[in-house]
Amino acid sequence: MAKLAHAKAEEIDLKRTAELDFEIDKGYLKKKKEDEIRVRLDEFAKELARVSKQRK
Repeated sequence: MAKLAHAKAEEIDLKRTAELDFEIDKGYLKKKKEDEIRVRLDEFAKELARVSKQRK
């Protein structure tokens, strides 16, 4: 009975660890995507400024 309880506790710990890893990965991917969008917006703003100067 003790072995079964121990195995069950390990199984629960593994599930929690996997869920935590998923949350960390999810947070990392979200930040990475936000950074990519920020870079693209900066590039767009620079291009827009350049074009605006050319038109004047």
